[in-house]
Amino acid sequence: MASLPQGPAPVSRESSGVTIGGESSAEEKLRASNALLRAISSAQADFIRGGEPRDLLHRLLAVVLELTGSTSGVIGEVLAGTSAPASLRLLASVPREDDGTTWELGATRDAPAQEPGSLRAIAGAVFTSGAPVQGGGPGARHTFLGLPLESGGERVGLVGLAQRPGGYDAGLIDFLQPFLTACGDLLAGGRNEQRRRRAEQELRQTQEASAERVRLLAERLRLMMDSVQDGLWDLDMTTGRLFANRAWMGMLGYAEGELEHTQGTWMSLCHPEDAEETERLVQEHLKGAIALVEREQRMRRKDGGWSWVLTRARVVARDEQGRPLRMVGTNVDITTQKRTEERLRALIRTLPDIVLRQSADGTYLDYHAPKPEDLAVPPEKLIGSNMREAPFPASLLDKMFMHLGRAIREGTLEVFDYALEMPEGREYYEARIRRSGSDEAVSIIRNITERKLFESRLLQQEEELRRHRDSLEELVRNRSEKLLKATIELEEQQAQLIQAEKMASLGQMAAGVAHEINNPVSYVMSNLGTLDQYVSSLSPLLQLQRELLSNPGGSLTEQLERMAELWKQEEVDYLLSDMPELIEESLAGTRRIKEIAASLRSFAREDTGEPQLVDVNTELASTLKIVWNELKYKCEVKRDFGPLPPVSCHPTQISQVFTNLLVNAAHAIETRGEIRIRTRQEGSEVVVEIADTGKGMTQETLSKLFTPFFTTKPRGQGTGLGLSVSYGIIAKHKGRIDVQSQPGQGSTFTIRLPAAQR
Repeated sequence: MASLPQGPAPVSRESSGVTIGGESSAEEKLRASNALLRAISSAQADFIRGGEPRDLLHRLLAVVLELTGSTSGVIGEVLAGTSAPASLRLLASVPREDDGTTWELGATRDAPAQEPGSLRAIAGAVFTSGAPVQGGGPGARHTFLGLPLESGGERVGLVGLAQRPGGYDAGLIDFLQPFLTACGDLLAGGRNEQRRRRAEQELRQTQEASAERVRLLAERLRLMMDSVQDGLWDLDMTTGRLFANRAWMGMLGYAEGELEHTQGTWMSLCHPEDAEETERLVQEHLKGAIALVEREQRMRRKDGGWSWVLTRARVVARDEQGRPLRMVGTNVDITTQKRTEERLRALIRTLPDIVLRQSADGTYLDYHAPKPEDLAVPPEKLIGSNMREAPFPASLLDKMFMHLGRAIREGTLEVFDYALEMPEGREYYEARIRRSGSDEAVSIIRNITERKLFESRLLQQEEELRRHRDSLEELVRNRSEKLLKATIELEEQQAQLIQAEKMASLGQMAAGVAHEINNPVSYVMSNLGTLDQYVSSLSPLLQLQRELLSNPGGSLTEQLERMAELWKQEEVDYLLSDMPELIEESLAGTRRIKEIAASLRSFAREDTGEPQLVDVNTELASTLKIVWNELKYKCEVKRDFGPLPPVSCHPTQISQVFTNLLVNAAHAIETRGEIRIRTRQEGSEVVVEIADTGKGMTQETLSKLFTPFFTTKPRGQGTGLGLSVSYGIIAKHKGRIDVQSQPGQGSTFTIRLPAAQR
């Protein structure tokens, strides 16, 4: 048989149980103890009102399994006969056994000690030893605990618990003592109840007087009430007399008979500051406004000190008019608990911060405020009020509820700052929120105004340092005029370099542009030669018409015949139909020449003025006209121009960027390919993509692509300045240029320029 561990030791638990052990916090122990005492008090009160012991034991067993984290257990009554072997009749079990199930307790006191492996074995071991028995230990797969139940020095039953992770220890047995006492008393009371019922049956059979039955009932009640540790009482509200157990006054140090059992006696012991509220709660309950009187109050002990007592009471009988006749209740000494709470409160009172306990919906449950005037709600109205009733801005309330919900939901520590306008000025606060229960959290509010003021003073000092730095910089500027002049000269040289690169690009395109101009010039000259022939053919006819008009009296018939012959001979009808087409073709050719000349003039001019509002689509179309001769023999150009807002820029510089990218794209295509030009607006930016299906670039080339004088073209065919200049132009316009490329998969240049502010 396993021995119990010496001294308290920590006991692990699953989420369904509480931790009861040496390392458990006072708050956890207090919460578990309160839960167990409430269950015991409720069961005892229900037993007094006639509840079945078996049902009450089932309730108590369920509570203990939850508090200890055990998964199964039994409560049984020991049946020991003179002839038959002892047995255990199960009164409560989880999982539930059939009513009347019995276990034979076959072990003898001389049986050898062994490790129990089941609840049935634990029961036999406890019956044999008469003491608590533990099976399994920390880390064991199966753990068991058996405890004897006694009442009045007699062993009346057994309790068995099983499958608690981490096993059972002596600290847990101490925690379960009130439960063991209550179960023993319930078993003893149940036996007394059975004896009372048999006595009642005998009384009915012998037709004894009703007064004797009342006496037996009163005796049974007193026996039960005297067997529990808490004060139990039954008040006759018509006479004010109390029927109470010995603990009713014993918890205050009074012996039986020292005080009269009346309602007035109890009220006379109540602290003056608590009596009025207690009376109010009783009256509210009598009127039906509240279902139960539950009150923590101070009671005067025999030695003159004060004890904290938790009183719960309820009316259980009324007459036909609804007037209360009987009230029953319990009194539990909670002085130790209140002292623990007071120590915790004393610890909190040392904090200089505001401490608030709130439910998830924002209701204030408790608070601590060193200076009540710092609270946003008057202290007397704070408890029970909701955070949304506080005079906070809506945005701050939303922020507080967001952090409160996250702290309760996720268990995180939420920290944030906020400011409030107070009568004495703006105050700054820091809030820290931590979950303190399944549906509540504790907030610590600290006034950080002094820290903010210090930070402000620090900023002022930094500003003072900045002013000193500025004065020093002014001295440096005064001594750096030569450097500034050199910088200006460098910028002028850079502008000249850009213009030179532009003219170099223009020179490279000169042959293509000349070819573009030569085509329309050729067919304009051809059309003019044809028109000259047409005019020569029409001259005799026009001469004849002049003679006819100057000599109207001549031979009209002869002149008309000559005109008709000339008309047919010179094919005047064909000439008249062909001349408009020749003139239109010539005009189109001259317009084409004019467009090319205008584009060249626009491209070649030097930017000296302010930026202009430019339509990027228009600039792209104009640039395509300039470089068309470089593109038309190598690729097909596909346009996808979207609607764009205007861009504030130097148009010739932007056109130069487009020219460099389009010409480079054409050079990257070795035989025949495609160039795709796409424009769009993304947010506040104008985006231009120029993609080609050329040979692409390696990562090494991409890393040096915008370096001045770097080129992949053969010597003499490139300056290495085109992309470097383009990069500088785009950066100068507060834009950016990116490139994506892989060998054999072409390249895509993306230009992003900020749209002009409207």
